[in-house]
Amino acid sequence: MARRKSIGIKRVLTRLLPRRVLDDLAEQAGLAQRVRKVRPHALFWTLVLGFGAGRERTIAGLRRAFELATGVTLVPSAFYDRFTPALTKFMKAVVGRLLAEGGEPTRQLRGVLASFKDLVMTDSTVIRLHDLLANAFPASRTNHTLAALKMHAVLSVNGVGPRSIKVTAERAHDGPVFRVGKWVKDRLLLFDLAYFRFQLFSCITRNGGYFIVRLKRSANPLIVAAHQRRDRDLIARRARDVLDRLRRKSIDVDVSVSFQGRRYAGRRHTRAERFRLIAVRDPLTGSYHAYLTNIPPARLSPTDIAQTYAARWTVELFFRELKARYRAEDMPSSARRIIETLVYAVLVTLVVSRTLLAALRRKLGALGARVPDERWATIFADVARDVLRVVLRTPSEAQRLACELDRILVHEAVDPNAGRALLPQRVESGTQYQHRLSVGGTHG
Repeated sequence: MARRKSIGIKRVLTRLLPRRVLDDLAEQAGLAQRVRKVRPHALFWTLVLGFGAGRERTIAGLRRAFELATGVTLVPSAFYDRFTPALTKFMKAVVGRLLAEGGEPTRQLRGVLASFKDLVMTDSTVIRLHDLLANAFPASRTNHTLAALKMHAVLSVNGVGPRSIKVTAERAHDGPVFRVGKWVKDRLLLFDLAYFRFQLFSCITRNGGYFIVRLKRSANPLIVAAHQRRDRDLIARRARDVLDRLRRKSIDVDVSVSFQGRRYAGRRHTRAERFRLIAVRDPLTGSYHAYLTNIPPARLSPTDIAQTYAARWTVELFFRELKARYRAEDMPSSARRIIETLVYAVLVTLVVSRTLLAALRRKLGALGARVPDERWATIFADVARDVLRVVLRTPSEAQRLACELDRILVHEAVDPNAGRALLPQRVESGTQYQHRLSVGGTHG
């Protein structure tokens, strides 16, 4: 039984990032010019599994992890001197490769979302840094933090990792960082208020994509059509003028908005678009959760819209995993090259963790649906340095270690609560919105 459920840790990770691929990327980055004792692939896996999920957050701790995993001893300077711009370039190239290959969904959407190619969300999080990095990464609130970077992520709900990542200073606004193109066709994108721009939503529509976003409090569009008979009396009225007064279970109308288009030949023209406005009343508070979308009523009902938007919690869990489990905010240096290298290392750690999780779920079959992301992340962080030895030790030693790890992971990862469905399944089945209401409401 244990053999049948073997994850194949080393096989999974070497397929994800074969040694020849790492060596090629290292050579292209100029990292392999002085190899000697520190091989690029060994340094890479030490950063990913020794820092991203390690308990000791120092360069000295990384050196010791490298020595334990490889059996190679180094003087401190020999290891520290490896943190060069070439190493940063190498780690960034690895992240780019992983995003290109792993950002796509691993399975088709089901239930109410089956007609969409993918469910995608975008958001950003702030990572505070040492004050000496204020010039490179200026913070927004300098009264308590001088230096901070912002990580912008575009995430598929069914992918093993983000489909794109961009790192900027905290002062960079979220909206202009996100780029729309042909890739959005037939995909459903979920946005927070930081991305609320009519121009963006118009661009998504022109490219064949779909979106759901909370209605900004300052937005007060004109209602021009009703999709429910009882809402016909709302036509020609402003949305905010009626939302605070009605007590209907839901509102489903079309609204007209106007905005300044992009500048062409030195001029900007006012454009008009028509979108769908959904408002679902929270029975606990009596207030409405209002959303703007371009999804036709035939594809998703008002309740479907609300429960689908609850899937945005996936990106919150993504950032929480980075910070809580892989301690992305715990950066042990004031050197920009080291910080950037370690930020990319933490991103790879998450992709590696999710890849092993996908392998475990496949091996567990039906039981795989009872392995929550956060439960797995906690377990993976505890065993990451053991995984490092599996990757870097000799085949015989790696096999022995992997057998021990397999037994522990299969036993510990399954949630004993058999009735608790994972977030994507709750969204697809239409039960997530009711679940959010029962624990205190949805975003709205």
